[in-house]
Amino acid sequence: MTGFLTDSLLIANPAISDNPKFENIAGKAVYIIEHSDKGAVGVSLNQNYSKRLEELAETLPLLGNLSEDRLVTKNKVIAGGPLFMDRPWLLSRNPKRYQSTIGNDCLRLNFDQEAFQSCTPDHLPCCGIGTFGWGPRQLEQELAHSLWHHFPSTLDVLESIPFDASVVGAADLLALMKYSDPTPRKAKSRFLSW
Repeated sequence: MTGFLTDSLLIANPAISDNPKFENIAGKAVYIIEHSDKGAVGVSLNQNYSKRLEELAETLPLLGNLSEDRLVTKNKVIAGGPLFMDRPWLLSRNPKRYQSTIGNDCLRLNFDQEAFQSCTPDHLPCCGIGTFGWGPRQLEQELAHSLWHHFPSTLDVLESIPFDASVVGAADLLALMKYSDPTPRKAKSRFLSW
């Protein structure tokens, strides 16, 4: 069963930044790839690693299968979350389901080597390391306690998100990946200039 948060954007409530317990989520804009009665999986889209793709590939060989000209984010690698920090991923429009794929009707999160090898620019892929995850009903409880703001990832909503530049950049990136024509590749996101 697919939950209502699948294919949506969550933004951490700015008020939680004063609480050390929530230090790891403060300021995050997280795209929810899948939400069901078993829990939820998402990736933060508004923070990049300080190291470039080539540097990170020295310790994570899977990244060596990528060239920056195939990625929407070029040589940047997204810091996707505090879980699975040793597992690179590709978030893209690639319709194929590999052995290690989590996805929805719009975008897929792939961890599989074959996905990295067959990555093409028309899939509008971005690359990252780390994820967010929630157990059954955990995310719903966090929403009920106002830890997150929920936004459907429709184009009009993504274009009107009223938060700071890093969050708007994440919304721009998501809008670019979901709604732009992959052929011209002229659309730009504020995220790409960080």
